[in-house]
Amino acid sequence: MTIAGSIAALIARWTSLDPTVADLLARLIAIALTAAVLWIAYVVVTGVVNRLVARHAAQPGAPHGARLRTVASLLSSLARWFIAFVSLVIVLRELGVDVQALIVSAGIVGVALAFGAQSLVRDVITGFFLLVEGLVAVGDTVQVGSYAGTIESMGLRVTTVRLTDGALHVLPNGQLTEFTNLNAGWARAVVDIGVPREAPVERALDVLRRVGEEWARETGRALEQPQAQGIIKFSGGDPVLRLMVRVDPALRFDTEAELRRRIKAAFDREQWSVAGAA
Repeated sequence: MTIAGSIAALIARWTSLDPTVADLLARLIAIALTAAVLWIAYVVVTGVVNRLVARHAAQPGAPHGARLRTVASLLSSLARWFIAFVSLVIVLRELGVDVQALIVSAGIVGVALAFGAQSLVRDVITGFFLLVEGLVAVGDTVQVGSYAGTIESMGLRVTTVRLTDGALHVLPNGQLTEFTNLNAGWARAVVDIGVPREAPVERALDVLRRVGEEWARETGRALEQPQAQGIIKFSGGDPVLRLMVRVDPALRFDTEAELRRRIKAAFDREQWSVAGAA
């Protein structure tokens, strides 16, 4: 006997409703109970996953926090799809639909539709291998074509990227076959500075070295000794010098901005103007 049948029997025993009305009411109650139970199950599963991820990511020296968050995102997506499927099957059964015949028919139709759903299959398979190989994770900053931003979630089919301007860009996983991960291992902060042509190049290089060394000593963020390169090009006849330092990927842009500020202050003390640098 189905859930609706059991509820209908109870309603018929304790009320004097018409059997047809009692049966309809029982089916509605069964569907509501099913939806409530499955929703609670989804909340519990995702809550447990998120707590486990937060606990492990918070441990000192945990190197895979980003991958754990990615796994949590994927597991939540799997749970959502699975619970939605189970809900559909139970609701259809309570409405009197032959679920077994429907599933068999869906399998046959699915084979026929597979040829038209190749992009969907590619998205799912690509997302799976991205996760297994650890090429990208939630929280990473990526460059995909002309779009650059931070990955907010990874699901079975799509990945969402929060762009610099705040827009949320949705990418099918199949399009992530070629991208640049700006958070992989380490990053290099690179600052190109144009100096006025009358300024002595060697003196300007000494200023850049001093700025880089002072920043590294005060912040402790440098992964290697900052390097000041010589003339890398000319911009409008002015020589362009470069200061670069290896840092944690999350600190790259902040480091570049801070170095530019310090270089500007140092050039002001030398009474040099900062020339254009493309």
